[in-house]
Amino acid sequence: MSVSSDKARTGSCLSKKVTFKTTGPDINCAVCHCTNCRRNNGSTYTVKAWFPDKRFKFTSGEDLLKQHDDSDTNTGGIVNRWFCSHCGSPILTRSFRVPGISIVHVGLFDEAWDWRIDFEQWRKSRMSFVEDIPGVSDDCRYYDFPDKREFERVMAKL
Repeated sequence: MSVSSDKARTGSCLSKKVTFKTTGPDINCAVCHCTNCRRNNGSTYTVKAWFPDKRFKFTSGEDLLKQHDDSDTNTGGIVNRWFCSHCGSPILTRSFRVPGISIVHVGLFDEAWDWRIDFEQWRKSRMSFVEDIPGVSDDCRYYDFPDKREFERVMAKL
């Protein structure tokens, strides 16, 4: 677990037209180096916190969300990505591999929480100047997608 706070956390897109709230601790915080995540947020990698759907709620602007069903993925399945149609901020991801999970970009939260990265995935796509993420144990650095053991750990927290 990355942030062990039972406190509600709030966040928003750049224009603050889409807002959300999470409650309870996240179950995972991960760095993804895959090409699609890099293109989705326009940076070298993404950092996302995972919450059970029941602990993630839009508080305003849900009607401004647009969904892109990303079907050209490394895993071969569809990844649903939502973004603000007003400012373009990526907001939320949901994957067929982890049903019931809302995957949220940590940069959207109003406060800079003490996030701790649990695992790093798709390192084979990592840009050459990006080094290992500090604090991630070697057995949680995945060349491609996390193994079954990692998913069992995540799903057990639901």
